[in-house]
Amino acid sequence: MAETTPEASGDFIHKVKGLLEAITGKPYAIAQKFQLEKALWAVYFDKDRIKGKDRLSMNEGAYWVQEDKDGTIRVYSDKFYDVDDVASEEYDYDFEDEDVLKERGNWEKFREKVPGLISELEAAERAANEANGKNGTDIRLYSGEKPRYWASFDAKGMGEEERLREIERHARAMLEAWENWQGWCNTKGREIYMKTRNRTLDRIELMDEVIHTLHRITGGWYHYGYKGERSGVMWAVEEAGTSDKDVATNRGAWRVEETEDSIVIMSDDLETVIARSLREYKMIKLGEAKEGLVRTVMSPELVKKVADQVGREFGINIRISDHKPLMSTEFKTSGLKPYGKVYEIEKHAKALAEAWNRIRDMTHHL
Repeated sequence: MAETTPEASGDFIHKVKGLLEAITGKPYAIAQKFQLEKALWAVYFDKDRIKGKDRLSMNEGAYWVQEDKDGTIRVYSDKFYDVDDVASEEYDYDFEDEDVLKERGNWEKFREKVPGLISELEAAERAANEANGKNGTDIRLYSGEKPRYWASFDAKGMGEEERLREIERHARAMLEAWENWQGWCNTKGREIYMKTRNRTLDRIELMDEVIHTLHRITGGWYHYGYKGERSGVMWAVEEAGTSDKDVATNRGAWRVEETEDSIVIMSDDLETVIARSLREYKMIKLGEAKEGLVRTVMSPELVKKVADQVGREFGINIRISDHKPLMSTEFKTSGLKPYGKVYEIEKHAKALAEAWNRIRDMTHHL
């Protein structure tokens, strides 16, 4: 479709398009007349030219820029989501009025029902305020049915270069706000949603979630495990076995088991970290290392030093067993909902996997 330049300098609109593309590294398009409504012109992020998988990580802060007939230039982000979809999927809650959160004063009224959503809107608002403080802009959060960022400035009387500078300043600030909001979503926000999500899981569903989570972290294959010798174990998940093909798999999070009040995640035998084949792996596990195969990978002091360092980085306590050369972590489950358990398992498993990697890397240099 041919691009249009309604009631405005076509050269200027193309400059806006080029500016946004230079700032973001993304393709933009000039809006057609039927897309404009009351605007003189508009330039928008052309999602159709981005591959599907690449859209997931795109910063869509400066999604749409337009000039109104009164000389106001507006900058919009893309929409975050539909608040009713989030409330329904995460908390089994449906808003009677999907725009009820548009009023800032209503947020606290719904914190108990949709805690993650309210925390996220607060984080998005903070991100906008921080960007405004750094850039001298006035980015605002629209928190109605489909939240988004928006900003505007009066461009009447401005020359072309000044208008372009103001568009750039607002676009960069909005991109910054979007990035900071997304950073919160991927860290603290994810924790809040996971720990407050109302969706229930039966034991098999919980174990399946754990299996999927562990595979994503270590690349290993897991199955339902036997309850073992420890009393009070309600369920367990463990690696499905080791073969020549996957003997190099990270086995830092080798087994997970839940008791009445806690969940324990443990590694495989640390001495197997040096195994180059299934045969060597089995010999080490059985204590039958052949001549030339050193079973002691490093001093216990060095292993503990690695475990302590990783534990501090992840904010957890990694223990080294006194009876077997393995690592383990544990957390209490009181008050945790099913997805809260999954979140904590993920956090602890990532720490054990990182410690395993560091120990393995160190043995290669011994």
